[in-house]
Amino acid sequence: MKLKTSILLCLLALASLVHSQSWSVYTVRSSEIVGDDIMAVAADSKGAVWVGSTLGLCRLSGRTWTDYSMFNQKLKDQFINCIAVDKRGVLWIGTDDYGVFEFNGTHWTEHPKEMQKYNMALIRDIAVDQDGVVWIGVTLSGLVRIEGKDWKKYTADQGGLKSDFIMDIAIDKDNAKWVATNEGVSKFDGSRWTSFTTTNSKLPIGNVPAIAIDRKDVKWIGTIAGLCRFDGTDWQVFDTKNSPLPDNQINALCIDARGAIWMATQKGVAVFNGKDKWQVYNAKNSKVPNAAVRCMMIDQKGTKWFGTQGGGLVRFDGYGVKGRVVDDKGKAVPNMTVRCGTRTTTTDAEGLYYFELPADAAGEITLATDATVEPTNYTFNNLNGFLFVKDFSVSTALVAKGNSKEKVVVTPYLAEGYITISLECPTAEVEFVNAKGESVRTLPNYKNGAKITIAKMPKAPYTLYIRTAKGEKSLQFNLK
Repeated sequence: MKLKTSILLCLLALASLVHSQSWSVYTVRSSEIVGDDIMAVAADSKGAVWVGSTLGLCRLSGRTWTDYSMFNQKLKDQFINCIAVDKRGVLWIGTDDYGVFEFNGTHWTEHPKEMQKYNMALIRDIAVDQDGVVWIGVTLSGLVRIEGKDWKKYTADQGGLKSDFIMDIAIDKDNAKWVATNEGVSKFDGSRWTSFTTTNSKLPIGNVPAIAIDRKDVKWIGTIAGLCRFDGTDWQVFDTKNSPLPDNQINALCIDARGAIWMATQKGVAVFNGKDKWQVYNAKNSKVPNAAVRCMMIDQKGTKWFGTQGGGLVRFDGYGVKGRVVDDKGKAVPNMTVRCGTRTTTTDAEGLYYFELPADAAGEITLATDATVEPTNYTFNNLNGFLFVKDFSVSTALVAKGNSKEKVVVTPYLAEGYITISLECPTAEVEFVNAKGESVRTLPNYKNGAKITIAKMPKAPYTLYIRTAKGEKSLQFNLK
């Protein structure tokens, strides 16, 4: 029985889309960006994007680039490893040779005495907590806390902090600091330290370049051996062997407004819904270059920014929508046409389809088919993050058509040699008519859901008539 099926994805306020329009790449050849080796990216309160590279600091405001080494010569050819913005809108800029800079938009503040006192070369990460306190991770010299004019340093020698090699810092809902190091993760609640290592947790390795915390306070820990999920009790590990993760080394993590986890890896960018659905962006399906992705940021508008090693800065201002179509046995339905406005694609061998839509897209996803589909539709109001759509299940059941409003569904079980008919009425008259218009079989008192054996019927095309108290419906099928 041949089933003609297609998916119609209807969207309101959807302009014509071109895949490449969602992606932009800034390199020294195509823009005035300062360097193609991007180390850090952050957005300020006005929406300007600040980019740190191995050659200095620059800003993208609208379409205009500004090289800030023109205003501060110490930034010229300087590694800018991290950038953070505090509650006042002040930029904190971590460098290799000059420690940390503050910039309020007009005035630069340096801390040469503190840099020398606390050995603050090679700044790796900067985080601002809920109280506005600044926490600075130094590559080989521990964690520095700055609250106004008060500075304090935490090192492994003092106890608590697992290692002085700080790689990333994240703040949880209780304002506790989670510090990623080369020997595991250390949590600091303001008075007590707790460390998680390969010996007392399911961390696959001690080297942890990245950590992020979602709205449910789940910790997502990026290691050089895969991604870890830690909810405070249980651990899960995702790597290239048990997931579509493109590479085990995770360099940066972000959480979007829908709760999807974005990962910058050595082989592109991965997005994960936290359970079982993934999307990977690389040179084959996007403008992410064939280079390591070192850093990333999601701005207030939901635009994603990826800093690469040698490939410049990549901007993605579209929103991914990914779904899957399966049959009633859970098997993938490949080569199915999927339409989104004027755009068309097909499901792949795994039944997956993917679209990139604008942020203001809103609408209803439906399947236009003669078969039974669950769910019948999926409605969304906006795309403020990556949308992983619930699976559509396409049944082999066929919907009969006719002059009544009653829903009549015929489900074939060809391997077992029978069909069933789902009715709203308790009984019906069922008639099989051949291609010549001859009645070859009649069941005058068919009961809803009962089996009708067809194994011994001649292989031929038929029209099936189903007559109930509400009217008549029919269905054409070919018994092969």
